[in-house]
Amino acid sequence: MAITKKHVVSFIFLAIFSLIQLVAISAWAQPALADEALFNSQEGINEIGQVYGNNKTDLRVIVGKIILVVLGFLAAIFLALTIYAGFRYMTAAGNQDQTKKAVAQIRDAVIGLVIVLAAWAITTFILNALNWTTGGNPSAWY
Repeated sequence: MAITKKHVVSFIFLAIFSLIQLVAISAWAQPALADEALFNSQEGINEIGQVYGNNKTDLRVIVGKIILVVLGFLAAIFLALTIYAGFRYMTAAGNQDQTKKAVAQIRDAVIGLVIVLAAWAITTFILNALNWTTGGNPSAWY
């Protein structure tokens, strides 16, 4: 597929529109702060914390860490696929069918990597926003 002037103009328009939206949201958004007394008033939380080492790790932190580990594995898988497809391309020895398959596999791996990076960015943004709105430390879940 050839990249036309229409594609370039559309991409530039969407990029500028997205940046304007991001700036507008970050400039006017106010956090919805949660009441910490509600979390601390749960019955038995101190007793459970004492039994399990007084660890009050929030569920969001645990879920965030799990998501980041899974996304890290997916990124490693896509990196391995890209290296394998590059090896197939280099060893095709001029065979058009093998070259086309290798190029298609590289393209698919790059698309998959872009999807994984987008998922990581969305996850990072959402978890930081959740921590920020509840008054927590934004980097606490890393």
